[in-house]
Order: sequence, then structure tokens, then C-alpha cells
Amino acid sequence: MGETQQSASQLAMDEFLNHAEGFKEPRIAVDDPNLPTLPGLKAMAQSRKTRGFQTLDQSAGDIAEVGAPLNYDFRKWKDEVRDSIKDDKGNKVFPHVEGEVFGYEANYRQQYPVVLEELAKSWGLKETPFKGIQTVSGRNAIDCALRGLKSRKKNYYEDRDAIIMDPMAWSGYGPLAEGLDVKIIHAPAVKGHGLSLSADGLSEAIEFASKKGFRIIGAVPIVPSNPTGESMSHEDLRNIILDGAKNDVPIMADAFYSPLHKEGHRAAVDLGDLEDNLPPEVLAYFGILVGETKVLSSQQKTGSMLWLAPEGHDKIATHMYKTGMKRLLDTNTYPRPNEALAAYALHTFTGGIHAAMGPRYEKLDEARVEMRRAMDELGLPFTIGDSFYGVAALTDPKTGEGLLKDQLGRPLTRPNDVANRLAEEYGLVGAPGAMFSPAPEAGQMVRLTAAVTVENVRKLQEVIGRMISDASK
Repeated sequence: MGETQQSASQLAMDEFLNHAEGFKEPRIAVDDPNLPTLPGLKAMAQSRKTRGFQTLDQSAGDIAEVGAPLNYDFRKWKDEVRDSIKDDKGNKVFPHVEGEVFGYEANYRQQYPVVLEELAKSWGLKETPFKGIQTVSGRNAIDCALRGLKSRKKNYYEDRDAIIMDPMAWSGYGPLAEGLDVKIIHAPAVKGHGLSLSADGLSEAIEFASKKGFRIIGAVPIVPSNPTGESMSHEDLRNIILDGAKNDVPIMADAFYSPLHKEGHRAAVDLGDLEDNLPPEVLAYFGILVGETKVLSSQQKTGSMLWLAPEGHDKIATHMYKTGMKRLLDTNTYPRPNEALAAYALHTFTGGIHAAMGPRYEKLDEARVEMRRAMDELGLPFTIGDSFYGVAALTDPKTGEGLLKDQLGRPLTRPNDVANRLAEEYGLVGAPGAMFSPAPEAGQMVRLTAAVTVENVRKLQEVIGRMISDASK
């Protein structure tokens, strides 16, 4: 896990999970049309603000909402480095062109290999070959990857494909998987690993899937986690990949939040560490999804898939690449040059990604620290780490009972009921935990974002303090 020091709220979360039996077994995600959606929650927050209601929007994060700019030198660096980027023939990759809207060549390129190579290098890759694609958004990259995993082997049984994910995992995978007739199986939580995927959890989920008649097409650990913010050690990731290779299950790490890790993106996922410690036939089972949306702002949307392709063991990578490129061809979703350039600039900026973010990263970290302090003070079970999200259990610090109850005094667990109560009574628009896990205990949880101002975090503390007070009456 990402945090080394155990705070009061983290210890409370550990205790909450010790008693959360629902997280201790694999669970199949249920397609529930009544589940809230993140865009729907955003619309709810906006509607409330428009109607003049006091609203604390914790539904989803945009890093720009910390209220601070990027390093002012980053824009200058992006413009400066543009002229120095050349292909293997010595031609400028991003030449200035007069008479075009954005000053780039009208004949767009399908890919920018020099950018993908820089991304792989930035995540620590040394000598192992890789195959990669870049597209217009993280969701597009996920879609390409899921299509590749699904089509890697012929399946003669409809509706029996599945991917394994963290015990709690980002709800956006649901619609993408559903569109491909792929089920999501949440691995069990294993003590010492929080709500992140572990090798033991993966093995248990694979065995569970086999008994249920599912074919596992891949596993997707989110590092650091969305929604919990937890990271995992390099050893944990290696063990997951080893277990995946043993079971012919490719591992695709969702590392979109890794640049927000306090120790840098390679502290979350280090391709060089994998290269040094795993044999080629195992490395071949690993790919990574990366992007800049969570680092710069939602206006920078490239998403990239990099799959390791050791010599003599490149079959999976080749298939993933070909499937991805076909999808880009079918949908015309090749990367835009200005965003591809921004990705290159981000990973070559002097001092690294945090330096490029500048005041924006500093304010994010202040908000993360303040949110941890607030939850410690409240005594609420809470986990946050190396992304900008965290998860709180809305339970009474003294009794452990749920803070939100219906008219008969029963805990509210249905996600729509939770979302509506939070908004109507407390002005808080947050994402209910049941959006991220089918475990019953998730119904008492809510995802919170630190991609806000410190003032916003303090208001959140006041609101939750009022909930605790109301529950004790």
C-alpha cells in the first residue's frame, strides 16, 4: 500500500475492512440501471448550484479544481521542445505550419512513435521492446485494450468473458465492459492490501471464475487506486504479473493516476523494475495504460497503451497493438498533435512531472494532507494515498453504525438513496461506494476527491461532522 504511516482514519478503515465480510470474497459486478453515474452526479451538482442551493461538489475530480496553475515555465517548455523533436529520419515531428487553425500539419499522423518511446522511457523501460498506441482519451485507450484482451482467444460461449478488477474499482469500466459482453469480477480484499488487487486475491478470483464457468480475459489493477487512492509495492505488482502469466491471464495496469504518487509515477509502476526481476515470457503478459488528464487537466485527454514485447515473446503485444490500431482506424480517434506534444513535454520537463505541475501539484498535496487531517479528527474510516481520490465509510466513530438511515432507522445502502440524502440534507454531492463495488459494505461508503481547494476540504469536514452529530440524536 502507498502509505507507510498509519493515521487514525486509516487504522479505522483497516478495522472497518476487518469486519467487512462482503469484501472478503470475489463478487460479480451487477448491471444496475438505477446506479448513479459520475456525469449524472456532476449534472446534479450543477443543477443545485444553478437553483441557488448550497452545494459541495465531491462527485468527480478535475485536477485544475485545486485552484492553482501549472508551472508557468511548462507552456514555454512545450513550445521550446516542439522544434527539437525529430523522427528517425531527422524530420521535425511537430513542424509549424502557417494557415492552419492550430499551426500543425493538416495531414495528421496516425501515431507519434517518438512520444510513445518517451512515455515508455519515463516509466522506466530500458531495453525490452514494446508495442504501443496513443489515442484521444483514457476511455478510448481502455476500450482498445479491452477489445484486444477479449479477442486474443476465440470464445465459443457467449457472455462468459470476464475481467478481474480491484475489490473497489472505477465505475467507468462498467459501460465499456458491458458494451463488449464482458463481466467484471471484483477480486476479494486481502489483509495488508487494503482494497487493491493482490496476487492472492487474483488467484482466488480466477478459481471463482472457473467454478462459475467464466473465461478470464485479463486482470486490471488500478495503480494508484480509483477510488481509494491506495498504491501497491513493486513486489506486489510483480507477484500479480507472475500469477497472471501462470494462469494465461494478461495483466493491464491502469496507471492514469501514477504521476500523482508522492514519490513520482515510477514509484507506482516501474517498468525497469519489472524488466530486472521478471523473465521475458512473464513480461509478455504485462501492459500499462497511461495519460495526462489527471495531471494537467481534463482538457488534455490523450490515453496510451504500452504493451511489453520481449524478443521471441511478442505475441500478446502484437495482437493488442493490431486490435488497438484497427479500433483507431474504425473510429478515427488518432491522437491530436498538440496533445501528443503536451504528453512529450510533460515527461521531459526538467525536474519531472511534479515540477511541471508546479503550484497545481503543491495545492493537490496540501488538499490531500488536509483531507487526511480532517478525517483523523472526525474519527471516520478513510483511505487516501497517491491519487486525488479517497474513500470514507460513513459510519459512527463510536458505534460503527451507518450515519445515514431511513425513517425506520435502518442504514441507507442503496446508492441512489445515499446520493439523494447526501445532496438534499447536507448539500454534498458525492459518489456512493456501491458504484465501485457490489459488496454490501460498499453501500456505507462514499468516494471523496482532494482535487479541490483546502477551503473545500474544510467545508467537507463541517458537513460530515454535522452527519455524525445528527446520527447521535
